Amino acid sequence: MTARFFTTLLMFAACALCINHAEASLSVSVDKKLIPINAFYKGNVLTISGTVERGKDVVVKITSPQDSESFMIKAKFFHLFWMNKDKVDVSKVNSVYMLYSSGDMDGLLSSDEKNKYLLGLKAIENNVEISGGSDKDMLFKEFIKVKEEGKLYSVTGNKVVMMPAKDNNNSFWLSVNMPYQVPIGSYNIDVYAVGNHMVQEAVSSEVTIEPVGMVLKISDMAMAHGGIYGMFAILIALFAGYTVTPVIALSKKILIMAITLPKSVVGTHGVR
Repeated sequence: MTARFFTTLLMFAACALCINHAEASLSVSVDKKLIPINAFYKGNVLTISGTVERGKDVVVKITSPQDSESFMIKAKFFHLFWMNKDKVDVSKVNSVYMLYSSGDMDGLLSSDEKNKYLLGLKAIENNVEISGGSDKDMLFKEFIKVKEEGKLYSVTGNKVVMMPAKDNNNSFWLSVNMPYQVPIGSYNIDVYAVGNHMVQEAVSSEVTIEPVGMVLKISDMAMAHGGIYGMFAILIALFAGYTVTPVIALSKKILIMAITLPKSVVGTHGVR
């Protein structure tokens, strides 16, 4: 009787722990799986939300697949002309990297955890491989500078909004501006629950950016029928040169006449 009672009690406690763990598990939802590129595309806004156990912070990372990139180092030739000097190859790097957190990123995780999950620019620097050139630190800083100016790299703390929710969870919400500079492709969305300077849980999702409608047809034409696409582009340029440019010039003349004509009439005849 006593043994059965304690066995039942232990089973009940185990089930309660399982239920509490299930309630506290990290969840994520993305408002769109596809960002379409049409003729009027100027970027889009991506909304990421979910729940996390109360007391934990949230880190959200949006990345393209790792690849290799190259760029040239320029130097002055005879102190007169800028010329390409060295080619630099950067491998094991993401062309797009966006990182957001609910707190100060520097204090949320240990260095080992950041390196393990590639969270932050220092973790990227520790992982990346650079060949060519002499000063690796300078080259990496220039690489990051170019990426940030192109709106392809962003690390922002205190961006994820946390709100109390039911039970033992908090809800979180993040609005991300995906600028038009972000290229076509699929992007990973990794969400981490952080506590005690460690990643406690992680879930993933993804979003795809791709052309649709006329933009897709033009892109397919450029890939499959390069010659026809080239002729089509030349015809559009000629049409714009012979029609749009004269129309703009005529509009400027009309605007100038509309501004100056009343003044000249008043100056000639006076005001009565």
